[in-house]
Amino acid sequence: MKHKLVIIGASTGGPSLIKELLQSLKNLSFTLIIAQHMKEEVLPFFIEELQASSPHLNILSTPCSLDFCQPSVIICAHSCVFTQTLNSLTLQTDTTHQNFTPDINKLLLSFKPFATSFDTTVIIMTGMGSDGVLGAKELKSCGAQVFAQDKQSSPLYGMPKAAYESGIVDAVLSFTEIKKHLRG
Repeated sequence: MKHKLVIIGASTGGPSLIKELLQSLKNLSFTLIIAQHMKEEVLPFFIEELQASSPHLNILSTPCSLDFCQPSVIICAHSCVFTQTLNSLTLQTDTTHQNFTPDINKLLLSFKPFATSFDTTVIIMTGMGSDGVLGAKELKSCGAQVFAQDKQSSPLYGMPKAAYESGIVDAVLSFTEIKKHLRG
C-alpha cells in the first residue's frame, strides 16, 4: 500500500484559507505539505499561528524528514526540495534559482523521482500567476491527481486558472469541497 501525500500550493489569499483548512482537519491520516507564497521573514510567524490554531495536528516546518508513520502537516518555511538520504525522504531548504518563496514548481519537480512510490495529490489554490503548474504537470505524468480551486472560492483565480487551462486538472473544487476531500 502506497503512503498518501498531498501537496498544496497557494499564494495571494491563501493564508486565511490554509488556516481554516487545517482547523477543519480532525483525524489526519496522511502527510500534507503546504507551500504558501509569503515573504521569508513572515513565514515563521505564519507557521506559529497555524500551530497555535490547530494544536490537534502535528505541524512541522522545513527542513525535516518525512515520517509516514505519524501523519503530519509540513509547512515549507523556505523554498524546498525533496531529497532521499538512506531510507528517508527529506525536505531540504534550497533557495537557489527560486522564482517565489517558497517556489511551488521547484518543490513539485523535485518530487518527481519519488512520485510513483506514493499516492500523490496536488492541489493548486488561490494566487496570481502560474507557479505550480509545471510541477503539477510532471507529477500528473507520474500518476498524481491534480485539483484546482474554483473561481468562486478563490480570492485570486490566477494559479488555479492556469492549472485548469493547462489541461492537467482532474477536477475543479470549491474550497468547501477541498476541505471535504482532505477529510476523506
